[in-house]
Amino acid sequence: MEHHSKLLLATGVGLVLSDIIPTPADALYFNLQQKWKAELEDGKITPNQYWTKDAAAYYGLNPIWWLGVLGATFLIGKTDKQRMGVFVTLLAGGVVIGVISKNIKKDNLRYNNMESDKI
Repeated sequence: MEHHSKLLLATGVGLVLSDIIPTPADALYFNLQQKWKAELEDGKITPNQYWTKDAAAYYGLNPIWWLGVLGATFLIGKTDKQRMGVFVTLLAGGVVIGVISKNIKKDNLRYNNMESDKI
């Protein structure tokens, strides 16, 4: 396989994984989305403002996170081995924070639904 083909394949795999792996950016997005939805329902923002903010956060937060991970990887790590260690550490930390946030959101929905069923 040619060098360019390997690079294209690695980039593609990286893009797929970056969409699958939960990150702190996902947690922030879900929290912002919930806040903006409440503001929309309370009439504090318009539907146009809600969807503009939502789209900007959805398409902007994850790339910012991954740029931060890559930037930190190259700033902190001096050798390839150190860079890989920094990258894996940031990646693992991001996954943990993202999974915890998703679980909290899921539990909040579940328990709120249970409360409304009792009423």
